[in-house]
Amino acid sequence: MANKSKDSAPSRVAFLLSQVGGRSAQEFAKLLAPLKLTPADAGILRLLRHSEGTSQQNLAKRLNMHASRLVALIDALESNGLVVREPNATDRRLYSLKLTSKGSEILHSIGDLARQHNELMCAGLSSAERVQLESLLQKIAEKQGLIPGVHPGYRDIGKANRQIERTNSTAQTGRSTPHEAVQVGPFARGGRGR
Repeated sequence: MANKSKDSAPSRVAFLLSQVGGRSAQEFAKLLAPLKLTPADAGILRLLRHSEGTSQQNLAKRLNMHASRLVALIDALESNGLVVREPNATDRRLYSLKLTSKGSEILHSIGDLARQHNELMCAGLSSAERVQLESLLQKIAEKQGLIPGVHPGYRDIGKANRQIERTNSTAQTGRSTPHEAVQVGPFARGGRGR
């Protein structure tokens, strides 16, 4: 059996991206836990800072998620006093979303945690390597068509749990249910005492 050269060995880049991405998500979730927030919450608050007064529908489009799935996320942020819904000045059918003063304060804390997270994840790299890695990852993100500043996980919030409910409902009743479920996965809201 002939030895394969290093150049002909299968690349592990995709696996390493997935492995490091998974760990990065876990670590950021741990850092946010004392604030009783998830990475999905942090992302929404950050986007609202940059687009104060946007409607739920526009925010859902920006996040590439179904508007009905966003409602539960906004409800939780609103119940915690971080976001407020106000009537839209130009369209009475819409609500505008705004950060409260508490939401702005917590966003500063999230920024501090994000810097800690970046340091944690890049601890083994020099400054030059960090710049190079960021540049390479940006190229990959662009080639994949990812929306700058938006995690692709928002699109899947709610899907996994709905599939589980359909499977359970079918097993129990023989037919599926249209019930909209709470989300699971990397942006899950469960298990944090809300």
